[in-house]
Order: sequence, then C-alpha cells, then structure tokens
Amino acid sequence: MKTIGKTLWVILCVIIFLCTFVTSTLTGFAGKTGINAGSFTLQQEAVEAVRYEGEIHKEIIDIQYITNEGNIETRQILYYRPADADGDIPLIFIPHYAAEENSADFQSYVSHGWAVASPVFQNEYNGVLTGNDLVFNNAALYTVRHMEGIDHQRIAIVGGSAGGYMALMLSELQMGTCATIANSPIANVYYNLYVHFPACDEVNRNAAFWDIPIPIQLLVSKSFRVNLDNFPDKDDAERWAALSPLGMAKCFSSSVVINHYTGDILVPVDQITKRYTYTESDGSLPDGFPLGLESDYPGILSHSLEEEADPAEISTERYVLENQHVDMDMPYSDRLLTINIFDDGPMSAKGSHTAPGTNGSMDTIPYLEEMFSRTLSDTEKLTSGKMILLLERYLGNSIQLPAHEGINDTLYGSLAIYRQEIIDEFTQYAEDHSLEELDHTVVTAIEDSGHDDSLRTAWQEIKEAIVK
Repeated sequence: MKTIGKTLWVILCVIIFLCTFVTSTLTGFAGKTGINAGSFTLQQEAVEAVRYEGEIHKEIIDIQYITNEGNIETRQILYYRPADADGDIPLIFIPHYAAEENSADFQSYVSHGWAVASPVFQNEYNGVLTGNDLVFNNAALYTVRHMEGIDHQRIAIVGGSAGGYMALMLSELQMGTCATIANSPIANVYYNLYVHFPACDEVNRNAAFWDIPIPIQLLVSKSFRVNLDNFPDKDDAERWAALSPLGMAKCFSSSVVINHYTGDILVPVDQITKRYTYTESDGSLPDGFPLGLESDYPGILSHSLEEEADPAEISTERYVLENQHVDMDMPYSDRLLTINIFDDGPMSAKGSHTAPGTNGSMDTIPYLEEMFSRTLSDTEKLTSGKMILLLERYLGNSIQLPAHEGINDTLYGSLAIYRQEIIDEFTQYAEDHSLEELDHTVVTAIEDSGHDDSLRTAWQEIKEAIVK
C-alpha cells in the first residue's frame, strides 16, 4: 500500500509539474510574441479617452438555424445598444468572435450612438469557419437586420482574422449592408488552412518543445484542423473556392476595406495581393519555407483575392510604416474593394498578424461615418456576380448555404427563408432605386452568364413577389 501511495504521489507531482510547465511556457510565448485575445480578434483595448460613460443596454438573443446536416441548433448573439438611444440607429455587426466590450472600437461605436451585435463566442467554433459557423453568422446577420430599432440603411460588418474571413463572406453572400471592414482576413482557405498551417506545424514538429519556432501556431493550429473535414476531396477546387472569399471576389456589392500587414504569419498577405509579399522571411523561418502561394494549386486557388476581383472596382495601396507604427485614419476609396497593405517588414516566426514590434492603430470611425451618411441607397451597387449568386441560392443551389426543405420553413437554413431573404434584399434595392434598373441588371447578368432557363424562372418569381 505504501508503494502504491508513493507511486500515486509521484504521478500527481508530475502532472502538477507538467501543467505548471505548459502554462508558464505558453505564458512566456504570449509575453514574447504579444499573443493575447487581441492578437486573434484584432480588437485593441480602449484607452480612457474613448471610454463611453453612459449606460448600455445588453441583451442575449437566441438564434435558431438549420445546420448543413439538417439539424436544428441554437446559438446566441450579444446585442448592445446605448440606453438613451431613440429610434432606429446604425448597427455594427462583428462576426465570428464576440465583441470585446473594453476594446477601443466597441467604446467608439457606442459613443457614436450605434448598436453592436456579435456572437457569444466559444472555442469549439473557432476553426469551423466554412461549415455551420458560416450558416450561423448569416442567420445572426439576418436576425439583427430585421430587429426593431435598427436603421436598415446603415448596417456595417467589422471583423478581424477568422472574423475577417466571415466579414468578407457575409459581404459577398448578402446585400443590405453599406460597409465592411475586414482586418487580416483569410481569403484563400485552401492555402491558409491546407498548405500554410501544416507547413508551420511541420517546422514546430521538428523542434524542441521548449524552443517552438512558431509559437502562435502552437496555440491556434489544432482548432482549425477540424475545418478540413468540410473538404473530403482535397482536389475539389470548386468547393475550396466557393467557401473562400477568393471564389466570390466579383460578388462584392457594397464598400469593403481590407487591412493587412506584410509581416502576418497567421494569414500571409500573398492571398490578398501578391504585389508586396517579401521573398524571404526575417531569418526566423527555415530556408525554403513557402511565404506565398504556389503556382500548382487546383483551379484558381493559386490566385490572390486581388487577381479575382473586378479590376474596375478595386483600389490597392501600400503604406510603409515608420518604426513599425501605424497611426492614421483608415484609408478607403470610392471602389467596391479597397485593399490597404501596411508594410511592417517580412514575415516572422515570432509574429502574429503583424511582425514583432508593430504597434499603433487606425481610426475606422471616419470611414463608417461616411458610409452611414451615404446610407445603403447610395453605397450599394448591383454586380452580375452577386445577382447570379443570389438567384442560384433562391433555387437551392448553394455550396456556402445548403438549403433544406421539410424540416422547419421558419428557420434560417430552410429554402423558404433563403427565398424570402433574397426577395427582401431585391425589394429593398428596388425601393432605393427602381425595379426597372434592377430588372435590367439581373436580366443582363443571366444572359451574360450562359445559364439555363431556371434562373429566368427564378427571377420572374422574385419580380412578381416584389410588385405585390
């Protein structure tokens, strides 16, 4: 018995030691690399000067939706509103991650009298971007768009990292939002999750545990691996592209701004634009480590988002950071897509969404104020790509949002709700502009696409619903 007791005591001591060691090691990684919640959500803590002193109404709202597998699930969103706000007010929707109440952006939003909504985030959803998390975030946006007290002409989406991916996807899949900001977004899921993350993991795998070369990858990689289960055929270029912002780059229909850093090792900049990718790292990565897209990926997966976007509707600018510090109003253009590349040096194994030592922030409020002042009626443009995408979804042909029948026609994920959503979005555009303009654009898009008569039939049904 004494021997057994002693053995158990030794085992307990080893467990405590390992837990302490792992915790301290990861804490050390965070201290050395600046890794914290803000590294992933890109929401920086507010300083005293921008804190909102008023009362904020906070509410948790259930969102029921139908999963890709046909199950009914419920997740929650958080809804914030300045308590003294009257009437219909603008809304900032923060997808995927929860809004950080102490962040500078959140405090600025409510200080301007705007509402904020975001998911109640749980770690289990971090890596499932292309699956049911995509359905849920669309369902959440659909819900808040129809809430009382929200100005439907002034809704913006703001997301960072995985939330940046979701912001781009929402902007491409939906009409009805007048502005989108995507910070360090994943634009090419194949490259980022199937090629780049495993390459980082391989570097870490060949190193000693106490000297992990790419520490941030040790913290995030595992949660994103489950995402690959959504791609049973790794050579299915159509599916990879459809579930990447890259594949719908011609579907932007309102103002979108992407902010990205050249030193980003979590989401390499090459998938956004190939113009400013460094050919070598800062020396912290092994020789031959792939810093950008290769030319032999299936289909369009070797392309950047910039290459796939409409060249007439894109503006790309590079900003060299002095002393790796950014302090400016966020630049934007009159094009549908603005890409801001902040040059903070080459990719570094010790970085995160920026190179080590990069600091500062941009003020996004002037851009949002401008878009809100113009409203949806002046910021939204019809694009052929978006028209075809919506008509295909109306018919139930959507890789991103599979439609279900016979489960519950009142829930998001059902074909009935998708059809009503599309009718609502087209109706809103017709009210802001004219049905004649909408009809001309949709008919032209169908003719140019070479699709069969099913799209014409779908459009005729939608048009009849609009004029009722």
